[in-house]
Amino acid sequence: MNSNPDSIDFEKRDVLKEIANIGAGHAATALAALLERPIVQSVPDVMLIPFGKVSEQLGGAEKLVVAGLLDITGDISGFFIVVLEIEQADKIISMMLGKKKRPLQPGKLRKYTAIEKSVIGETVNILGGSYLTAISELTNLHALPSTPYLCADMVGAVLNIAIAEAGKTGDFAIFFQSELFNEKERIIGDIFLIPDQTSCDKILQSLGFI
Repeated sequence: MNSNPDSIDFEKRDVLKEIANIGAGHAATALAALLERPIVQSVPDVMLIPFGKVSEQLGGAEKLVVAGLLDITGDISGFFIVVLEIEQADKIISMMLGKKKRPLQPGKLRKYTAIEKSVIGETVNILGGSYLTAISELTNLHALPSTPYLCADMVGAVLNIAIAEAGKTGDFAIFFQSELFNEKERIIGDIFLIPDQTSCDKILQSLGFI
């Protein structure tokens, strides 16, 4: 079956938009409970992109980020990558723990404490799990995420780790950009579902794309 993103009818991308809306809604509800403050969502961006262009979508292979990798098992397999800019990760830590991180010099990686890693890990769980739940709801494909593997590194290194962890990938990634905010803060995260080739076809077939 053809799972080339370019072959998908434009109108059917509305289905992806529905996944994004449901996922963002789940994430806003869960983060509001975690942070104990109101959180609302913007209209999320969503698209299918070739796997080879994931690093470009994230700002280039050498961009420094904080990422969480979630291995997916069940009816579909592959992995979720939740990518946060360092400033966004620091903002989440500040909101949760009530302390601000010192600004980093350009090109420097942040070293996080155990409790800070726990906060980021829980955020990754919420974001990745929310979108995975949305995909399961609309495709009727059962899928479970693993405990997140966290890393702070360049985008290219993060993707290499993901491939090494999950094995061979499929042709494309489903990209969601989630923006959640309250009256003071905005949290922006880039989320990628990267299924293996068999799961690529399962997802597209379940959504009526092929």
